[in-house]
Amino acid sequence: MARLPNQCMHIMVDGAHCGSPAMRHNRFCYNHKRQHEQLLALNADRARDSRNLQFTLPVLEDASSIQVSLTQIMRLLAAGQIDRKTASLMLYALQMATTNLHDAALENVP
Repeated sequence: MARLPNQCMHIMVDGAHCGSPAMRHNRFCYNHKRQHEQLLALNADRARDSRNLQFTLPVLEDASSIQVSLTQIMRLLAAGQIDRKTASLMLYALQMATTNLHDAALENVP
């Protein structure tokens, strides 16, 4: 799909472009600009506190990003890089995201 010059530059986990209009004088739409700024702030915080584990999960915006997050959490757990309680909370959050995604898809069915 050809990208228009004023479209958001965000590429989702499945490779598709966002498709929303970009904000004036910006590369991203409002939502992805905010997410990008939050990610930069989070990375800056992590750089200041080197004791934190360095991993980044994608934004849970579609089924592909949820699947990638699930895979990353399982790898971290298997490698002993996160404790079971943290992994459990993260997996529960993914379960809620999956439910929300499913419910949103049902709302869009006529």
